[in-house]
Amino acid sequence: MAPIDAGAGPVVVLVHGQPGAGGDWAALADLLSGDHRVLAPDRPGWGSDGRAAMGIAANADVLEELLEAAGAESPVTVVGHSLGGGVALELALKHPERVGALVLVGSVGVAGSLSGFDRLLAVPLLGDGILRAGVATLRRGLIAATHLSEHHPGARVAHMVSVLPTVQAAIGIDGRPMVGRSRQSFLVEQRALLAETPEIERSLCRIAVPTAVLTGASDRVVPVSAARSLAVRVPGAELVVIAGGHLLPFDQPEKIAEVVRRYSALASGVRDGQRRRERPGA
Repeated sequence: MAPIDAGAGPVVVLVHGQPGAGGDWAALADLLSGDHRVLAPDRPGWGSDGRAAMGIAANADVLEELLEAAGAESPVTVVGHSLGGGVALELALKHPERVGALVLVGSVGVAGSLSGFDRLLAVPLLGDGILRAGVATLRRGLIAATHLSEHHPGARVAHMVSVLPTVQAAIGIDGRPMVGRSRQSFLVEQRALLAETPEIERSLCRIAVPTAVLTGASDRVVPVSAARSLAVRVPGAELVVIAGGHLLPFDQPEKIAEVVRRYSALASGVRDGQRRRERPGA
């Protein structure tokens, strides 16, 4: 699906996850574009963006350039899903004048958002092999592990079953192997995720805009415990737990829209305050 630039009004920027594309936000954009300008670009390495994939901080710089080119009035409300939440956080850290509010959906940003499987995917050659195999092959292995665990309680394999949702999120819910450019982009971002998350976590105390941390109660990719940790580290952040798993932009766009509207109003307050400070004699 194509990137999105729809509607008019206060700007809301939607930053997709990994893998993904701007069009992943189509349902949410439809709900917001009646009274907002909604921008949902493809990030480098994905969809229509022909640039090579890059790290999280570099993604934030690209997003700043896009907002400048689009003539987006600052500050904007930035909504980030999964790895896109890390990009949103970096934008607020590197370009604080640009961001008026954050809505982080199933977002990375703390060590607890990274699983052991995330670390495996970042290992050269091993991660590539996993993506080539696809989730269907891994599912067969996990089923076999489950049977082994049932018949041999002492076997240390039962925990493997719990990684299946992470595998599905990484490779895609259709279970097909990831190929070509998408696989390369995923691996580049996976390594950046492990390398850059510690610095993002150390910097969370500097986030100075209204922030909502939204999580699915049954999210097993970035669990509620990680969302809670993220909300604790961002000053004044609100934790919002709703029904659903990791793919909330697809499953719960109405609930996300409710939160985005509240935080867009807060961003408008920030914008009005900036205008008063900039007005001569204010």
